[in-house]
Order: sequence, then structure tokens, then C-alpha cells
Amino acid sequence: MAFFVFAINVLQTKAQDQPFLKIGDHQFTLDEFQYIYEKNNSLSQNPISKEEYVDLFVNYKLKVIEAMAQGYDTVPQFQRELNYYRNELAKPYLTDKKATEAVVAEAYDRLSKEVSASHILIKMPQSPTPQDTLTAYNKIKELQLKITEGTDFGEVAFQHSDCPSGKRAKGQLGYFSGFSMVYTFETAAYNTSVGQVSPIIRTPFGYHLIKVHDVRDNRGEMKVAHIMKAYPYNAPKQIQDEAKNKIDSIYQQLLTGLPFDSLANTFSDDKRTAGKGGELDWFGTGKMVPEFADVAFALEENEQLSEPIQTPFGWHIIKRLDKREMASLEEMRAEIEQRISGDERAFAGKSATIKKLKSAYDYTINEKAYAQLVKRILSQKENQETFLANLETKAITIASYAKTSITSSQFAKYIQHKHIQLTSADKAFIDITWDDFVADDLLAYEKSRLETKYPDFKHLMGEYHDGLLIFEISQEEIWNKASADSTGLKHFYASHQTDYVLPERFEGTLYFCQTKKYLKKLKKHLATSNATADSIPSPLRAGITVEKGTFHKGQYPALDAQLWPTDADNKITKDTPFLLIKGDKKEATQQKLDAIKGQVISDYQNHLEKVWIENLRKKYKPEINSFVLEQTKL
Repeated sequence: MAFFVFAINVLQTKAQDQPFLKIGDHQFTLDEFQYIYEKNNSLSQNPISKEEYVDLFVNYKLKVIEAMAQGYDTVPQFQRELNYYRNELAKPYLTDKKATEAVVAEAYDRLSKEVSASHILIKMPQSPTPQDTLTAYNKIKELQLKITEGTDFGEVAFQHSDCPSGKRAKGQLGYFSGFSMVYTFETAAYNTSVGQVSPIIRTPFGYHLIKVHDVRDNRGEMKVAHIMKAYPYNAPKQIQDEAKNKIDSIYQQLLTGLPFDSLANTFSDDKRTAGKGGELDWFGTGKMVPEFADVAFALEENEQLSEPIQTPFGWHIIKRLDKREMASLEEMRAEIEQRISGDERAFAGKSATIKKLKSAYDYTINEKAYAQLVKRILSQKENQETFLANLETKAITIASYAKTSITSSQFAKYIQHKHIQLTSADKAFIDITWDDFVADDLLAYEKSRLETKYPDFKHLMGEYHDGLLIFEISQEEIWNKASADSTGLKHFYASHQTDYVLPERFEGTLYFCQTKKYLKKLKKHLATSNATADSIPSPLRAGITVEKGTFHKGQYPALDAQLWPTDADNKITKDTPFLLIKGDKKEATQQKLDAIKGQVISDYQNHLEKVWIENLRKKYKPEINSFVLEQTKL
């Protein structure tokens, strides 16, 4: 028995190594056949055997080879589409799933909490020089010391912060949750305890200190309508009072029972929502000014009204329409992943992948050579174009991986391709640029090996490659030809007229009665004027089943017994004991081409495909390896 199993394994291994199908110079493996067979057969409502599928596989590959012979695979549009699909398909293979999942979980956790905080900002230019960076850092360090020594955080923000919130609200930002701030700022806020001040952090805007005042659970989202009497920001008290008088008048009308949506439509100054009864989009924390949001979330029941409330933009009356809690992680997963893709945290999965690739491919950097490269960049005196040209010419090896070298010449080309300016760059910027360069190079190398490393990726790419080619050539050889060839279509119809004959049929209504008594009552009912199938009274309908439409011989034995009787129809089946019919028997009718053109075009396309496949088989003479096919049955 053990020898028998061993023999089967040897035969199957041998079969896998041999070509399953040869078409001209092209060979296809059993592995590819089995992949396509199993995938398509599992999706089919009428599965077929492998032997039956062989012809379909041969036809499929014949079309692909003919498309390549005609150069469809060299068309720029095809290459762009295939490359786009490959890039999309490669993404999961180039991202560390564990790291990505951790980031998704972190984002959801932060979305479930809302942080109230203040901050102090010391701004820096968009491309700061080392001196800009040092000056800003020293300043924020001095402010940190003041706060540590007991100076009120809000006062320091009011006096020194470069953020408008400093002067306006002593640095207070209100409540916010995940994705509301840049990732570095968000992380510092969520990692700082209530009542504490964060360490100094740096974002693209500059240096920050953050003080956390409170953390609460996400309040969910509200759906409200409002009526607004607006005034300009920081309007004089007289104008604000006039708006208050108007909103009070509207509120009194609401208390008498006048409809909210009608008053909103007539009086609200928010013209975007007035015509919709004042209805606003769903909103959560951070989407509305706190003065508005806090009152809205305090409403406890749908249809409940607030008293007039004031915001920096006017006076409002709020009507609660609905409230919903925060969704589950699985319900929000797609949205979170989409938001992560445009956020700094997207680099988490990439960073973990790069770390793995460096280890897998034995990435090694020559620290001495790298220090020499940095020194050359920092001491450059010529213009960048000349400098990069020299860097390419006088190339040195900086690092290596997978037994290949990374040179200063490659780094120079990367800088040119990315349009990176090295003028006034400091070492930190050079380090970041180098790391980005190495990451891109490693990912490109890994992407080039995906077909070799992952059979599923190889099969999917082959499937998409072939599918695109078959679509293009089928459009030319079959679909367009069938639609445009009116002469050929007419000839096809003329030679296949018998396929387009409507057989003898009955058009009308069938009444299936459970008993003879029901049949008798039905005849009596239908004999009255204006009686129809729809007017049958309920007691009578309980014993009758009605069907309307077109019916053919063989569809119902009881109908056959009345319209197409034979000796075998003397016995009415128990399924349809009593049948009454109302309608007309139609003779067989030849259908006109214009009336069924769509159907004829479809049949003509099938005919053209059949002829095309026959010609391709004669042209390429496909060969099946019967030995390999036999092994699939073991």
C-alpha cells in the first residue's frame, strides 16, 4: 500500500513538471489548467468534469495566443490597464498585515474616545533651515520650562502660541477624536494623561506642547434640523440682540404648534438647509462648533426642541431628528482603511514590510561609504544638476541586498526622478531621503518577484492578462463584426429561420380549481358582465389558482387535454383536476428579423465564435499531453 501511494505521488509530480498543452511555441502546465478549472467550476451552477473542460481551456488559450500574434499585448492601453491591475493586486503582498491590522485597531480605539486639549504652537517655515529648526526648538523649550515652573498653560498659549487658537481661546481646541489632527499630534494627545502636558513634539507645522483636559467616550452622531438667525462674526451687541429678538419670536410660534419645517423654510437664514426644513447632515464631535454640538447632544428624544442658543455665527433653535451610536470595527473597517491610506499611519504597514525585506534579503549598509556620501552632499558648492551628474560619474557602493549593490549613482537618479532639492539640506533630511530611496528600491525588487514567490499572484495576473486580451480580440472578431455585418446577419437569419418560429401556444388566463364545485361557481362568476380574474370574491378565490401569460404544449397536462388532446390525455392528472381557460390559441408564427434582432445577433456571435475557434484549431494544431491528463484522475 505504501508503495502504491509512493507511485501515485511520483506520477503526479512527473505530470506537474510536463506541459499539459502545447499550442505552437507556447506551453501550458497542468497547474494552470487545474487553477482555472477549479476556480471557474466552483462558480458554475452546472459543474463539468475535467475532461469536458479541456476543450474550453484549449479554446481559451487559442484566443489568447491569436491576440498576442496580432499584437494586442503591445498596445499602450492594454499595458497601462495590466500595469494598473498589477499594482493594485500587489498591495496586499507589499504590506505587513499584522502591522496594518494594529494600525486599524488603534485608529478605531481612538475614534471611540474624544480628547479635550489645548496646545501651544511655535511655527516653522515649510522648508526650515537648521537655524530655523534650532530657533523654534529653543523657544518651545523655554515655554515648556515656564509651564513646568507653574505658569498657567492657557496664559502661555495666549502670550506666545503662533496658532490662532492661542489668542482666541488660550490654545483650547475643544474635543476631537482620531483623524481630526495630523497623526503625530493625535498620538501625543492620546498618549498624554488627563491634566498633564505632553513632551515637545514636531509636526509639519512646527513644535507643539499639548495639555489634555478630558477624555470621554465617543458620543456617536446626531441628525438635527435648525432654524438660524445669523449675524456677522464678532457683530456689535445691537445686531446680536436684534437676531435674538427674531429667534425668540420664532420659538414662541413653535410652542404654539406651528410646524418646524415650515418656519425653517420661511425664516431661517441658513439657505442651504431652509428648503429642507432646516435638516443638517449627520455630525459627530468636531464637525460643529461646541456651542451648537453640546446642546444638540443634550437633547434626549427625537423631535425634542432646544431653547434658542447662541454660537459665534448667530442664534439657533435645534430640533433633534435622530441619534446613532458609533458603529462596530467591522462595520467601519472599510472606511478606516480608506482614511488610513491618505494618512501618515499608512507608513506603519510599509515600515514593517521594509524591515522584513531588509532582513530577508540581507540588506547591509557601508557606514563609512554612507558618511562619505552625506559629506559630499553637505559640502556641495556647484548647482544641483552638476553635482548629481558628478555623483553619477564618480559612483561608490553604499549598500547591498540580495547580492546586488546600491550605488551613489542610483541615489542620484532617484533624486532627479523625484525632483528632490538637496540645496541647504541637513543630515536628517538626507537620512530620510536615503531611507525612502532604499524602501522604494526594495519594494520594486520584491514586486518584480511576486509571480515567483506567490503562485496565487501568478495565476491571478495570468488570468487578468488573458482576460484583457480575449476581451479586445473578441470585440473585433465577434461582437463588433456581428453588429456591423448586416448582410451576414440577414444571411444567418435566412439559413436558420426554423430556429425563430414561435410554436403553437395559448395566450390568456388559466384557472386551476380544486374541486368541480369551485369550477362551477367560477364559470357562473365569469359569465357576469365585467367579471375578471381580479374580481373573483375571496371565498371563491380560496379554491382557485390563477395564472396569466403565454403557455405551450407540455407545460400543463390539463391544458394539453383541452387544446392538444391525445389518447393519453383521457385521464386528467390529480395535480390539475379542473381547469378553465380564457384566451386564444395561437398558431405557430415565423418571427421577423427586426422583432428579434437582439436574439439573432447573439446567435450570430456564437456562430462566428464557433467558426473562429475551428479556424484557430486548424492554424495552431493544439496538442494535449494525454499522460498528464490521465494523472489528474488519480
